[in-house]
Amino acid sequence: MNNHQKGAKASYIALIVFVLIWISGASALHRFTKETFAEFQAPALQIVSKGSDLARYWELKSRSHEELISASRDLARINAALELRIHSMDDIRRENKRLRENARYTSNSEFLTVVARVISRDSSSWWQKIIIRKGRNDGIRPGSPVVFSDRVIGRVSAVHLDISEVDLVTSPSFRCTAFLVGDEKRRIVYVRGDAANSLSPSKAKVTAIPIDYNPPTGQPIKVLTTGLGGVFPSGLILGEVDGSIRMSTDDNYKIADLNPAKDLNMIEEVSVLVPQYPTANEILLAPSEKIKLEEFK
Repeated sequence: MNNHQKGAKASYIALIVFVLIWISGASALHRFTKETFAEFQAPALQIVSKGSDLARYWELKSRSHEELISASRDLARINAALELRIHSMDDIRRENKRLRENARYTSNSEFLTVVARVISRDSSSWWQKIIIRKGRNDGIRPGSPVVFSDRVIGRVSAVHLDISEVDLVTSPSFRCTAFLVGDEKRRIVYVRGDAANSLSPSKAKVTAIPIDYNPPTGQPIKVLTTGLGGVFPSGLILGEVDGSIRMSTDDNYKIADLNPAKDLNMIEEVSVLVPQYPTANEILLAPSEKIKLEEFK
């Protein structure tokens, strides 16, 4: 083998090694730079959010005594009405406890609730997400459902030290199984986010609606979670079908637009439901690691 052949062979080997290093290192570099940028901008986002809360505080503090007295009276009336509702809820809670004791039914909550403040929004065509002021240090885990009361807001897509990214219901990466209220057979449908242009309100899509499904007349069609997949608890409200149920392009099922159950552009606080135990996805993604259930309690 002459020197030219040896040089060509060495060049090919060097090229193959460079390509392998590039392929294996590109994803790691991308994750590193994304994590570094998120941690770099986290303090700035928190300062802006806390500054907004502080400005709101001083704005309220600068109100006149007459305005404060009037607001206190309104608040007293609201508190009185809420106290009546709390008493009625206490009666219902005691009755529920009595029935559970008679039936010897015990159930432990599968989620821990973490309340978080929204500090940033991204409502572009492709990235429908929010950033919340809680992260890995607060126990947030990727994939945790995000709700407001009994309404689905989205799902945690990325977790950093002090902030987390949440894909909204309208995000193209959002997926969830559901069923339509009024369907006696409770057949499963499919909910996914839908990319919209910047001039129209963001919506989601409901697909795989059975052809023989007939929507009830004169009332909105609510879409609820099924609880399948171990992500969202069952019975949470995803939104309402706006009535535009139509056939799919291949005529195999029906589809419809879904209006989110909550105005996602106006929400300021959310609740993150952190699973107490490892989910199936976490176990499958880390089969070699021994996950201790005690760590999630």
